[in-house]
Amino acid sequence: MDYRIEHKEGQRFAAVVQSFPNEIVNDDNNHSIPDFWEECSEKNLIEPMKQLRVEGKRDLYGLCSPVRDSKTHFNYGIGVIIDGDTDTAKLQDFIDSGYSIWETEPADYAVFQCFGPDGDCLGETWSRFFREFVPQTGYMQTEDTDYEIYFEKGESGLFCELWVPVKQI
Repeated sequence: MDYRIEHKEGQRFAAVVQSFPNEIVNDDNNHSIPDFWEECSEKNLIEPMKQLRVEGKRDLYGLCSPVRDSKTHFNYGIGVIIDGDTDTAKLQDFIDSGYSIWETEPADYAVFQCFGPDGDCLGETWSRFFREFVPQTGYMQTEDTDYEIYFEKGESGLFCELWVPVKQI
């Protein structure tokens, strides 16, 4: 399984966030998160967010809080990173209109490229993460935000990159 390990300092994102029940995580037939993407697109919530970023750096992030046994729901957000290429002057307007700021802690990530025409490759990568990566590498997932990056200008056939927070066992 091809991967790389990268360290990221804390990051900030502007995002549309919704809460989902924990049960959907292991249900291959559940389409709640893809439906959320479609709903946000139809309501024109994504494109204006992308305009906060300079052209060529309008990557979208699918942010996922950890699923915890002590809670019944987890959060999923669709967002853009906030950094030096973000128009922060317009950011407050987004917050005032219901967008959220999502912050991550510094973490090490196992990064996987997901190739395919649709989200099936993402589910396959998650399955292989637990079936192959964890037993073979001595890493385990931590309780930090995992995310997908959907590149504005990605390589041919690349659906997204999956960034899973990990630590060595």
